[in-house]
This record gives sequence, structure tokens and C-alpha cells, in this order.
Amino acid sequence: MKKIYFVRHGQTLLNRFRRMQGWVDSPLTQKGEAQAVAAGKRLADLDFQLAVSSDMLRAIHTLDIILAQNHRSDSVKREVHQDIREIYFGSFEAVDSVQTWNIIGGPLGTFNQEDLIKRYGLLKVRDFMHDADPFHEAETAAQLEARINSAVTHIQDELSNGENALVVSHGTFLRNLATNYSGDDKIAKQPQNGSVIVLDVTSEPVVISNDL
Repeated sequence: MKKIYFVRHGQTLLNRFRRMQGWVDSPLTQKGEAQAVAAGKRLADLDFQLAVSSDMLRAIHTLDIILAQNHRSDSVKREVHQDIREIYFGSFEAVDSVQTWNIIGGPLGTFNQEDLIKRYGLLKVRDFMHDADPFHEAETAAQLEARINSAVTHIQDELSNGENALVVSHGTFLRNLATNYSGDDKIAKQPQNGSVIVLDVTSEPVVISNDL
């Protein structure tokens, strides 16, 4: 079996202030560092052959902390992948989250992101954000889906049978990943900072544990 352990980075300043955080970055808070330590302790006895983070500093810092807790991965191969970055929110980057969803959802009859997701599906919300972005730079559903599939395939191909990868990524990216590979029609909940999602990538990728 080949497994990928996806972890959401620890809480950051922009998380704390409830601002949109995609390709913009901010440092981990003390709480975020503690969440990374807790995740590291939970994974401390697992043997990882590959450790990957996005190129965002919040993900790199979280991966450093997790690996420092690990008892078996002294010689782990480390990589940085742009494909596992958070969603690109275009001109909504660093904007207040409530304000953002008011702008996007208002013309559609709702001011709540979760209502939009229930009505139209998780991926479709990406297209609504793209359309509402005055610069039309926010990532589309098609762009995100292609990026998720590319990232998982790349990591899957690097693993041999019996090997594990540790990957630190981002909340909305991981929510879409978990939904895509869940094997049913359920929409995954937004993962908490420091939570773990396990993907079996022995053949077709499938979620085997979704620890929110």
C-alpha cells in the first residue's frame, strides 16, 4: 500500500483575523505552532520516505515542526510543490471573509459560503469567485481540479509500495481534495488547522481517513 498523509498547516495571523488567505502568506501564531506540534506527535511513529510542503512559508514551517517530532524519518526526502498551494483567491486575497462571501453570494441570493456549496457544489463556488473577482484572476473549478489531480499523481508516482508521504497543504485545497477522492457524493467539511487526511494511492486514489 502507498499512502499520503495530508496535513493542514497550523493557524496563521490571517486565519485568526478571518481573512482570505490563498497565495498571500502570513506567519503561524503560537496556537498554530502548537497545532503543528500536536499533529507531529500524532504522526511521530510513522515512517515517511517523502515530505512535501507547498511553497508558502506557513506550510514549510508546519512541516519543519511536524518532522521535528518524528522518531523514524531522519533521512526523509523533502520537496516543495507549487501544485499543493492553497486556492488562488484573486483580488479577494487578504479581504475579510464575511465581506468576500457577501460580494460573491449576494447576487445569487445568499450571503453564506456554505449555502452556496450546498446549492451548487464545492467546485462550482470557485467559478462564482472567479466571476465576482473584478480582475477575473481567482482560480476556476477546472484549474483547481487539474491542479489537485496533478499534485496527487506526482506524489503517487514518487512512492513505491509500502512507502508513505507526508504533505502539508491548505484548508480549501484539502477540502476539495477530500471531496474529490471520497468515493461518494458527500462534500467534505473544512479541515481544521493541524488535521490529517489520509489518501490510499496504491492504485486509484481514495480517502481512507478524514480526521477533521
